[in-house]
Amino acid sequence: MRIRKPIGKGKTSLLDGELELLKFSLVRLEAGEEYLEKLGGNELGIVLLSGKVTIQADGKEYSLGPRKDVFSDPPWGLYLPGDLEWKAKAAEKTELALAYAGGPEQAKIQLVSPKEIAVHERGRDHFQRRVMDIMVSQVEAKHLLIGETFNYPGQWSSYPPHRHDQHHPPEQYRLEEFYLYKLKPEQGFGIQRIYNDARTLDQAWVVENNDLVIFREGYHPVVAAAGYQLYYLWVLAGPVRLMKVIDDPRHAWVHNI
Repeated sequence: MRIRKPIGKGKTSLLDGELELLKFSLVRLEAGEEYLEKLGGNELGIVLLSGKVTIQADGKEYSLGPRKDVFSDPPWGLYLPGDLEWKAKAAEKTELALAYAGGPEQAKIQLVSPKEIAVHERGRDHFQRRVMDIMVSQVEAKHLLIGETFNYPGQWSSYPPHRHDQHHPPEQYRLEEFYLYKLKPEQGFGIQRIYNDARTLDQAWVVENNDLVIFREGYHPVVAAAGYQLYYLWVLAGPVRLMKVIDDPRHAWVHNI
């Protein structure tokens, strides 16, 4: 499913009731503006997409940024367990990604600065990309896994195509997922395909700046148009917080080229 909603100032809820575990919102603040929220039974992963912000939670203060934009600077993140109140105050124009998953445990607040980000160069030839883990090994979350992928112009990612839509431990663990895309330059585009083995699901979308696509099932490769760098924030959540995927056997051979 592809979701497009107008994104302006304040909070925009992009995922609300679309998935079993995940919810997602964007918060845009001008310099000096504040955002206050009380978490119920949700853990929250905050990713700074641009700007600079101070966040107060549980009597402590955390600074995130500066980050000019996702293409210029590395990410900052803050993990918050449920059942607390938090407040953000922007030092400059700021955009925050808020990813929620239900059911907190005895987790702790964890700041993820650029020095904690795990950077991976993956793929080769025409499916080379850079992947940044923000909240994978960096935090002790119950459900959430969060990171960023950067497709070089004309390159594929999530490739060879993989899926994680069934729960068959230890071979595969079910994870819901969505991508939030940004393009450089902004007028660029990419193509996102989603399909399953039986082809009862087989769809492709043109994805543009600030689009969001949900993956409930299926393989989900994506390609950037020539001349444009494509970014996506990826967020996953499942009953078990373990990323173990299944490649499409028809295309897995590309690992060996």
